[in-house]
Amino acid sequence: MNTRRHLQSLAVLATAAVAVLGAAMLATHAPRTEIVQLERVVIVGKRAEAPVVAQLPRVVITGRSTAAAQLAEASLLKAKMV
Repeated sequence: MNTRRHLQSLAVLATAAVAVLGAAMLATHAPRTEIVQLERVVIVGKRAEAPVVAQLPRVVITGRSTAAAQLAEASLLKAKMV
């Protein structure tokens, strides 16, 4: 009788341990959500007679960057504009 209870409690503890490990792995491998601020685009041109509907291209962001890399890129772009 004691052996059966011992095996049941061992099975419950093993299941709980696997559940905790699975949750920890899922939390570490989940992709981070990032908010990207896009610049405003102004289009200058003649007004068309009839309304024109255009589909904008889809934006796909691949890769990640650090704050230092963004700062370096922004200062490089600013230097090119001057």
